[in-house]
Amino acid sequence: MIASDLKSTLAPARVPHAPDQPMHDASRFPLVRLRRRAVQSGYAFAWRAEMQRLLALATPFVIVSEHCADETPDDTRLRAAWLRSQQATLSAYCRGFIVIEPRIEARATTREAWRVVTQGSGVRTVIVSGMRVAGELAPVLLKHSPGEQEHAPAHRAAPL
Repeated sequence: MIASDLKSTLAPARVPHAPDQPMHDASRFPLVRLRRRAVQSGYAFAWRAEMQRLLALATPFVIVSEHCADETPDDTRLRAAWLRSQQATLSAYCRGFIVIEPRIEARATTREAWRVVTQGSGVRTVIVSGMRVAGELAPVLLKHSPGEQEHAPAHRAAPL
């Protein structure tokens, strides 16, 4: 599967109009890509507002982003607190965060950083090597119901 195949593979029968936002590219909804270039220091409040708009669609989705090791501690704290405070809604609609870390030697550190941020959010986080793998994994995560996540490990890393 290639990135251009995602729209047809991931599109459920009835998809609400997903708003395109400065940080989140929802053009292939339910696959939503975080635009790394739009993420700047102090972005957590705008990120939270965009996440709330995605959750308001009341439709399952998956977020794909590249790992950014230079996020400020304030942004990390604010995002983690919001994720924990939205656990019920997130676990109902956000089927997972797929984080791209192409460097195999950095994946363990990336996994730990994301574990800290998403701990208590009820959202599965998976670290993968690239967009191709993320595109193959997204439909799998979308098929899982929220109740299935309670019995599955919250944080897994793909061995790629």
